[in-house]
Amino acid sequence: MRLLRFASCLAVLLALSARAEAHPHVWVTTKTELVYADGKLTALKQAWTFDDAFSAFALQGMEKQKDGTYGDDVLKPLAEVNVTSLKEYDYFVKGKTATAKIAFNDPADYYLTYENETLTLHFTLPLKTPIAAKTLTFDIYDPTIFVSFSFAEKDAVSSPGAPAGCTAEAISPTPGSGPSTTLSESFFTNLTAGSDYGAQFADKIKVSCR
Repeated sequence: MRLLRFASCLAVLLALSARAEAHPHVWVTTKTELVYADGKLTALKQAWTFDDAFSAFALQGMEKQKDGTYGDDVLKPLAEVNVTSLKEYDYFVKGKTATAKIAFNDPADYYLTYENETLTLHFTLPLKTPIAAKTLTFDIYDPTIFVSFSFAEKDAVSSPGAPAGCTAEAISPTPGSGPSTTLSESFFTNLTAGSDYGAQFADKIKVSCR
């Protein structure tokens, strides 16, 4: 089943799928930092904050510390499972230059934090080859629409080390756009990591350099 592929754990998704009747099932708020070295883009630092319902399910049965947080014994294995399960979906990030797709290596420096009753997954997505280009575009989306992404209200995209004349813009989908309510649940269940239906609802990061 497709639901099992994006599991933080099986119990989480079984609980979510039992409660939800339409897509999406999980909501994620994103922040992205563009990492530069020697004038070239080398990586994307991602911070994905999951909705409180998903966070609660993912942590169900886990023991809190005295200060109300969760220790590494809980968060490290959960981060490992999240990152491993995202590989099939190319970590929900598609990049391209004006002429070619951008390839990524597997994530580095990944970990989970817990604050305000929500989980945030942090990870660095390195480019296989650093790029210096006038125009780059990155789409963030789930091809199966199981997960809905949206930019944070503040500091959604940052690029503190960008070369002079380079800007990065966060572009959200048109307000009101979203998966059609006339489509059946079986339509979404049959979507795969290779499907392109979700691309039309992608959050976009546009990098432009003069």
